[in-house]
Amino acid sequence: MKSYILVSVIFLVWLHLACDEVEPVVDDPQDTVIPNLSFNVDTTYLDSGSNRLVASGTVENNGSNKVISPWYVEAQFYTTKSGNTKLGGNYTHIGVPLSSGQSAFWTIYYSSSYVDVRNYPDFGIKDLRGIYKWKDVEQ
Repeated sequence: MKSYILVSVIFLVWLHLACDEVEPVVDDPQDTVIPNLSFNVDTTYLDSGSNRLVASGTVENNGSNKVISPWYVEAQFYTTKSGNTKLGGNYTHIGVPLSSGQSAFWTIYYSSSYVDVRNYPDFGIKDLRGIYKWKDVEQ
């Protein structure tokens, strides 16, 4: 009976640790930055029902080269609009290519198991960039 309880406790501890949320990696030096993109942030808000921060806007290709799929828009979230203290970051997949002069909409969500984002309703978003993720190249 004791061994059953011990195995159960070990399993529950392992399950708890295995389910711990992993924060996304942003500003990864292995990612390839896409040049000549301009970003507009149209909306930022706290989605308190889902306990996440939301930012959305548009990205435009101002270069002469086509942006090919798959690619991502990445951003970092800050405690205030002045952007001095980082909360973290995230990225979103863009599934359409962009020719020169074309634009696309994007929305990025940020939540954390380490920070209660509901404490930062006036958050800021900065450091936007378009990237090709190295993991897509390896597949």
